[in-house]
Amino acid sequence: MKKKLTLLLCTLALALGVTSCGELKNSDELAGRKVSSYRAEITNYMETLAGTTDGTPEDLIRYEFANYLLSITPQAGGMTVDDLAGMYGIDPYVVAEQFTRDYELDEMEKAVDVDANAVDEYISTKLGFDLSDEKSTGATLYNDFKDCSSKAGKYKGIKDYNIEKSGKTITSTIVGDFSKRDLKMTFVYSTLDSSVPTAMNVEPVYTLGEIMKKAALNTVMGILIVFAMLVVMSAVIKGFEIIPKIEKKLKESKETAEDVRPVAAAVPVSSSNNDTDDLQLVAVIAAAIAASTGASTDSFVVRSIKKR
Repeated sequence: MKKKLTLLLCTLALALGVTSCGELKNSDELAGRKVSSYRAEITNYMETLAGTTDGTPEDLIRYEFANYLLSITPQAGGMTVDDLAGMYGIDPYVVAEQFTRDYELDEMEKAVDVDANAVDEYISTKLGFDLSDEKSTGATLYNDFKDCSSKAGKYKGIKDYNIEKSGKTITSTIVGDFSKRDLKMTFVYSTLDSSVPTAMNVEPVYTLGEIMKKAALNTVMGILIVFAMLVVMSAVIKGFEIIPKIEKKLKESKETAEDVRPVAAAVPVSSSNNDTDDLQLVAVIAAAIAASTGASTDSFVVRSIKKR
């Protein structure tokens, strides 16, 4: 008994060891990059895009407000945040944060007016998207995120992260925690070049109940379509049985009409021929009488002819 229990414990320990070996740590490397690097990249995308769900991103508000402060400061000499960032070689949003750290967010929002084009430009700058090309990977991800986030609610933070390698493909997945519906973002890399994702996707996370409901609906729709096709096929087969019968009846009625038509036409033709023969016979007899008597054909009338 003790041997069996020891064997069972060893088996469980081995299974747990294999499982733990399969999990990647932040310090592990995949295709020349650490796991922490993949995680930081996709987290930055999620948080940057999620910042637009509650309105204008705070970084953009600070950026616009810093430019406003520089525009009303004579000592700035007309310089902008981008000019200062270029001089010191740092991110312009970091410069804007330094300029506006003594101001409240509500105060800055009232002072500047940020339109939708400014938000698009902010996303393009922060994430390096080429939004002018609607078919580009970045533009597609941004548009899909806007569609999904409209029903996701307020962003709370990161809920889960996972990365795995399969063959020559690396898949990095992160789940954002939203008030109404979580969103899952997926980046796919090639092991040949893991510097940039080859594909980016975002989609809503559905509960088990929603998935089962959708599956049941698809099943019902499939059954209804099958029954509808069976009804159509039955109607077509029935039509093949009825059409020959209709054609046969039409053919029989046409043949009957053709048989009756010559009989009706033969009666007047026969009568006309008899009248013509009688007139010819009268003319011949009248000519014979006139020749034998020497009288004119106008001096007598042939009233009847009796055949023997």
